[in-house]
Amino acid sequence: MDYIETKQIYDYVLNRIETFEVLEPKNDCIIFIGDSITQRNEWAEMLNNKCIINRGIDSDRISWLIKRLDNLLKNNAKKVFLKIGINDIMDGKSKEQMIDEYKIILNRFKEFENAKIYIQSCLPVNNSEYNHPINNDTVKKFNEELEKLTKSFNYNFINLYPLFLNDKNELSADFTKDGVHLNGKGYIVWCNEIKHLID
Repeated sequence: MDYIETKQIYDYVLNRIETFEVLEPKNDCIIFIGDSITQRNEWAEMLNNKCIINRGIDSDRISWLIKRLDNLLKNNAKKVFLKIGINDIMDGKSKEQMIDEYKIILNRFKEFENAKIYIQSCLPVNNSEYNHPINNDTVKKFNEELEKLTKSFNYNFINLYPLFLNDKNELSADFTKDGVHLNGKGYIVWCNEIKHLID
């Protein structure tokens, strides 16, 4: 398969993509799209809405997402929540390239007729306690550019970043076990922030 042209691919990434391809398109659904931070939560249960479908893929990158948009766009979505980019930052991709790739996605999202689009910021990481290599200043600068881009498309931007900060302006250890992924407490914070947007 030629979905993701990289040596870093894992079998479970392809397996998840192929699983999405055999599923019947959903009507009036709420789609959560993103990487591992999206995939690892039980959104339908935590937000108490059976219309939610989770289309997150562990390790996903912006350019990888572009390659699977056709399948996503087959769904008749009434709302779309996207959060992706932290793996691209970890790869050292420039924010300019990330924004250019994001533009492709946001343009394609126009094909979700009548859907409300919500673009969510990347989250901070914890450097001091977990020695995570991502620089939070880089994350913040990307989020700022992403917010501008989102507004230029008249989509909705949700800034999750400040909700998870500790007194060192890093991802609080209360919300993570590895410095980047969220635990249950973290997902509760996220869901409390967006639950008023869920029908």
